[in-house]
This record gives sequence, structure tokens and C-alpha cells, in this order.
Amino acid sequence: ISLGYIGLYEVASVFYGGEWEANPAAKDFTVDIIRQMKQLCEDWSDAYDYHFSVYSTPSESLTDRFCRLDKAKFGEVENITDKDYYTNSFHYDVRKNPTPFEKLDFEKIYPEAGASGGFIHYCEYPVLQQNPKALEAVWDYAYDRVGYLGTNTPIDHCYECHFEGDFEPTERGFKCPNCGNTDPKTVDVVKRTCGYLGNPQARPMVHGRHQEIAARVKHMNGSTIYNPGQA
Repeated sequence: ISLGYIGLYEVASVFYGGEWEANPAAKDFTVDIIRQMKQLCEDWSDAYDYHFSVYSTPSESLTDRFCRLDKAKFGEVENITDKDYYTNSFHYDVRKNPTPFEKLDFEKIYPEAGASGGFIHYCEYPVLQQNPKALEAVWDYAYDRVGYLGTNTPIDHCYECHFEGDFEPTERGFKCPNCGNTDPKTVDVVKRTCGYLGNPQARPMVHGRHQEIAARVKHMNGSTIYNPGQA
């Protein structure tokens, strides 16, 4: 039985402010939360003879629903409900841009503290077809530090103007930044919705998840346009 959680970033923001990642006391607070959840699961496993585990949830619709319910009850709270989404599991605030190495170093303790039910790390990149060594450097660095790493790099494609790269978010989906095409029949948009890759133009997401994806920034500098002729 896996018991999932989301919103660890928002919990710490309540007590330490939205920039808490640089505060060691705030991080210790969040790690202690995970360790207490793990201990409770171990206690329940012993008591009920079932295996309980902590799941670092890649929530899809819950990120929207929980935030929406809290916003109705508590109003618009900075760094909490004003974003219209809650941050998945232990992830670094998606609006900030640490390097991939800094992000992995920051997050690696959370699965160690308690994630027997599953977890995923990920980093956001620009187009890396012309710079595979940069991606290899992150993979090499992550190899003995984390157990599961997702790689988010733009592969969106427009079949009208043949743009390849990163589409721009709109109010309800994504559009080609070159010609403005949004037709799901003539564009291919690939985003890491949660732990999996999805096509939000063909299968629209709930509002909160769309806002979270639109808020993500790159953890490495570089172009978001794929140019096959570039050296």
C-alpha cells in the first residue's frame, strides 16, 4: 500500500518563505517530514502485516484539485495557492533554475529519507542534439547519486512550418513559436506530464498541471530551437 504526498515545497514555504531551498534549517524540516512518514509506514506494516510505503507522487490532477480546494478556503497565498498548482513530491520549485548538478544534489536525500513506493528526479534542458556531451556529463554525475532520472529536452515539432524545438505555452495548450500553429493534427508536442511523457495538445491537461509545466525553467543554458545544420 503506497501512501503518496505532494506539496513539500509549499509546506516549507508556509514556515520559511518561498526561497527556503537555501536555508539548511528549512531543508532539515522537510527531510524530517519524509522520515516521519517513512517511520509511520514501517509501524503500520508491523501492526497490520501489510507492506506500507511512501510514494513521492507524480500527481497529475491532484496538483490542481488540492490547490483549488485550498485557494477556495484560504484565498490566494503567495508561493502556495497563487500558482494554481502544488509541486510534485520533493521537487525543487520549478520556477527556479539551479544547475542540473545543484538540483540533483539538493533532491537526492529525499528518496533516501523515504521513497520505497517510488520516485523520479528530472532536469529541464534546452535542445541538446548539438551538445550531447553536456547531457552525458549530467548522466555521469547522477549515476551513483540518484536511482531514477528523467531527461526533459524539447522535441516538439510543427508539420506546417517544420519548426523543431520548444513550443510556447498558451492559456489552454501550446503553440509553435515560429508560425503559431496549435492544431493537434499538425503539431507534435511532447512534455513530461508527470513521470511519463505525454502530448498535451492532443490530450489537454487539467489547469494546474498545465500551469506547472508552463512555469518550468531550464536548468541549463542553450537554444530551444533545433537546427540540424548547426555544428
